[in-house]
Amino acid sequence: MYYKVFMKARKRVLARAWKWGACLAVAAAPWLGGLNQPFLYDDIGMIAENDFLADASNWTQVISGRTLADPQVVNGRRPVVLATFFLDRAVHGLQPAGWRLTSLLLHLGCVGVWMGLLRRLGVGEFVTLAAGLLFALHPAGVEVVHAPGFRADLLCLLFMLAALHSVVSMRHHGGLGLIGCGVCAALALLSKETALVLPLLVGALMVLFPAAFPASGIRRVAGLGVCALVAVGFFVLWMLLPTDMQALGGSWNGESLQFPETVWSIPALWGRTVRFLLVPWPLNVTPYFEPVASIGSGRFWGWGLFLAACLVGVWRLHRSTPWLAFGVAWIVLLFLPVSNLLPLLHPVADRYLYPMAPGLAVALAWGIARVPRLARPWLLAGLAVLLAGLVMVRIGEWESGERLWRTAYSRNPRSGTAATWMGLLHDEAGDPVGAREWYARAVEANPYEVAAWINWGVLEGKRGQWAESERLLRQAMAVRPESASARANLATCLAGQGRFADAAALREAQGRPKP
Repeated sequence: MYYKVFMKARKRVLARAWKWGACLAVAAAPWLGGLNQPFLYDDIGMIAENDFLADASNWTQVISGRTLADPQVVNGRRPVVLATFFLDRAVHGLQPAGWRLTSLLLHLGCVGVWMGLLRRLGVGEFVTLAAGLLFALHPAGVEVVHAPGFRADLLCLLFMLAALHSVVSMRHHGGLGLIGCGVCAALALLSKETALVLPLLVGALMVLFPAAFPASGIRRVAGLGVCALVAVGFFVLWMLLPTDMQALGGSWNGESLQFPETVWSIPALWGRTVRFLLVPWPLNVTPYFEPVASIGSGRFWGWGLFLAACLVGVWRLHRSTPWLAFGVAWIVLLFLPVSNLLPLLHPVADRYLYPMAPGLAVALAWGIARVPRLARPWLLAGLAVLLAGLVMVRIGEWESGERLWRTAYSRNPRSGTAATWMGLLHDEAGDPVGAREWYARAVEANPYEVAAWINWGVLEGKRGQWAESERLLRQAMAVRPESASARANLATCLAGQGRFADAAALREAQGRPKP
């Protein structure tokens, strides 16, 4: 008797493992063609040209937490991200394929843990597989999965999902689940600040799926309390550290939202988020968002009513259709960190959609499960093929810097960042005239694009046009007085003119020794 029970259980586990393995294999396929593409965008500064990663001994600073208080270290406040970077650097050197393979495996890990969480919450096999596949193939993930420099979103989501697993496991494992929850919450917060919403996610799951959590009220409060305590502790720590939190502090970059735009723009940002989750095209590495300037704007009231309808819908549906309510609630809660209530350096970005995609996936999967049984696989397959095609097209746009940034600029001519990168490409190709033209476009689109002023100034300095170089670099200093790069290049410009005392004074003011 026991043998028969064991064999039946074994058969079910093997069947589920085969289905899940096939799902992950299908999900991975569209990403494989772009593994060997070069480092682009933030990958260049964060990885390829990052001297901190080049010195393996800096690993000790990461594990000891010293990078948290060092604003000079790129991703210093995200030591879990840095740890994976050091590992990739040791194993793969600067071969992009190895770094991308690591990110792809982390993405598949998020998909697998997401599917496991859905199973533990009690959803059926079809919805679990469909939600995993649709999440894995959502084109909004291209920026996060394909560009290793944006790995923070992958790691943060992975550990948040693991923390939710741990809270659910408290039903059977008690203290071990509580410890796992605390550890995973801390790792998520050491990956990216998005994990501050983790206590809200835990609370939402407890309301929607009470049977999946411990019956004991004390255990439930303990799980929620640990997440909240860790989140509050990290937030206080970040406020005390000598590093800016996104656009708080420092000079305006000409792009981040300013108060009260941060408040009035939230409904419009929500509407934009839902639009690109449902119709993820055309995507762009530097999208544009028009701020909402006042409470009297039609965009504020129109999208505000839509946001209110979503919130009311979640509450009204949380008992009758908890899975649909869960999907919408997940999107709403993961929208909070990018709502710009706390202003971000870039108000909108494709990668902001990645943590929300699981919510859309489970809502769509629930909807597909409502159609006639014979039509479900075909509907899911058609949607998966469409999403996979969009993923491959989007990855193709990352094949070179020229194609990526021309595409970005064509979709958003107001992008100073895209124009600056085009200027750099022309400069590297030995075309100073073209570079100068693109830098001029960049500062016309965004006069606060400090990188354009600096690179343009350096370009003129290399050609011996010292007066023009100094003018441009002083403009960079005026735009961003705290910019170490602007100060260092201006000092070099002054030295090139023979004004060594002025150059030395600049370097000394920055805390550097005199030459």
